[in-house]
Amino acid sequence: MDGIINLCKPKGISSFKALSIVKARLAKEQGIPSRKLKVGHLGTLDPAAVGVLVLLVGKATKLNQKLSADRKTYRSVFTTSVTSPTLDCESEITETSDIIPAREQIEKILPTMVGDIEIEVPKFSAVHIGGERAYDLARKGVDFTPPKKVVTIYRFELLQETKYLDLHRQEPLGSHEFYFEIECETGTYIRSLAKLLAEKLGTLAIASTIIRTKVGEFDIKDAKNLDDVTIKDIMEI
Repeated sequence: MDGIINLCKPKGISSFKALSIVKARLAKEQGIPSRKLKVGHLGTLDPAAVGVLVLLVGKATKLNQKLSADRKTYRSVFTTSVTSPTLDCESEITETSDIIPAREQIEKILPTMVGDIEIEVPKFSAVHIGGERAYDLARKGVDFTPPKKVVTIYRFELLQETKYLDLHRQEPLGSHEFYFEIECETGTYIRSLAKLLAEKLGTLAIASTIIRTKVGEFDIKDAKNLDDVTIKDIMEI
């Protein structure tokens, strides 16, 4: 039982929870204890995000570095004129702005968001700060300055759609919401991009919806739903 599963992680659970569910199910199908089955991944998703989560099963876990995809593609709705501690909808809005940018203003700024750019890592993230996870410090109310990092953005497009596809249903965009498609290197925080773009426009923003549509060659249209994954969905390498 060695290979890869292209999983569609649902909203509201961590990547590790999704991995654990798949691991337990595969082990049960094989009739072995879950602890004896190795399952890894090619990069996590925030609990609020949905989309492609590539799982490595058995001996495939040893090929993590070889299989690692350096490009990922997302579709995301940025809700402007508001912000929250988590930079998404997982926490309450704490500040608002009267400035709602026009499409033309956004399109004018977007070229500055492509290439090697510096972003601030969200306070609610898994990076280590002095030996502790940043999100643990943030939840404790500890005041700290999150680190910055340089990431490569290959493509940052403002889409024309007036609705966005939240997996299986179409949702209308609000008057201060904008829908983007972003191709970037691994390790990029979409929430940080929302904050940075808003700063360039003199306003605020959160990434209210994040959908990872591709990890390397793995596409969301081929991803398996968490409730349906079985051993048969393991792709040989």
